[in-house]
Amino acid sequence: MEYALDYCFVQNTYFVQFADMKPDNYFDIAEHIIPIPSNWTEREQKQIGYYQWVPFILALQALTFFLPVVIWRSIYGSTNMKVKAICETCSIKSNLEPGERSNNMEIIARFLICNHDVTKSVGGKLQTLAAGRIVQIAYISTKLIYACNALMQFMLVKWMLGAPDPFWGWNVISDLIAGREWPETGNFPRVTLCDFSVRVLGNLHRHSVQCVLMINMFNEKIFVFLWFWFCFIALFSIISLFLWLYRTFCIGSNYRLINGYLQQIDPIPHRGLGRRIQINGFIENALRPDGLLIIRLISINSGDLITSRLIATLWQDYQQRLHEIDPLIPEEENFNEPDSLLGIKNKNGKKS
Repeated sequence: MEYALDYCFVQNTYFVQFADMKPDNYFDIAEHIIPIPSNWTEREQKQIGYYQWVPFILALQALTFFLPVVIWRSIYGSTNMKVKAICETCSIKSNLEPGERSNNMEIIARFLICNHDVTKSVGGKLQTLAAGRIVQIAYISTKLIYACNALMQFMLVKWMLGAPDPFWGWNVISDLIAGREWPETGNFPRVTLCDFSVRVLGNLHRHSVQCVLMINMFNEKIFVFLWFWFCFIALFSIISLFLWLYRTFCIGSNYRLINGYLQQIDPIPHRGLGRRIQINGFIENALRPDGLLIIRLISINSGDLITSRLIATLWQDYQQRLHEIDPLIPEEENFNEPDSLLGIKNKNGKKS
């Protein structure tokens, strides 16, 4: 018997319902019992072969979720844009002192400008087209991979379990709520059948035994939980993807972001068309897509105060560069004072 149980655990088993209806008593089982198929082909069609591979499948799923992180880190790590270092430098912990905050913003601004000059000087048509947007493309691609990976998990588990459709998790929960358990539905069966052969005096004897798959009691809980977790991940990954697509490719969104921070820095009520052209030039020539992505990440992780200070430093440097190219273009007001960052001005335009 021990040989049979060990053999059946490493080999595939098959499930046959006890009865074609939910029995109320022993006599119902006797009247509606479903016999074991005599056709070997039919037995093979009912085989269950996933329970031996569950640890490997869970490990594979973990690797597929870690893969986008590896891709993202390898891509931005190969560029000059050190996203992690910039975000850490802009963290609230690193900018508690006003002097330290000002120095950090100067360093990051010089780094972004220097990175712009380096990539602009690199030859090659492909690099010229991708210059300033490599990190952005990598970030959006990572979001896309996360969403596709979450959707792929439904198909992977469906194929592994032999479920009829990707919504098997909801079907299992519905069956349990309705009181239909595994003897009736066949979802993660605890009792299965196994065929094996034994040699006796040179003759081959085939036997069919009933096996207990205790591991399926845990597999049911694990995979139903994972199904709902994949629903949650897929939903938020898709929402995040479309949100970042809007933020990235909507020109009006980029303008509102930068103009909103500049208004916090220097809240002048009326801005002309020339100001809008200047801001658009600042976005296209100084920040570029990678810089906008960095600013959005800093805003999400470090808050508006530090983001405003960084934009003020970059804006002032941009205005100085324009003034060097064309002295007729006036330089903007210096935004280095902490008060001006908070936008604290009275109605006469004087700082309070």
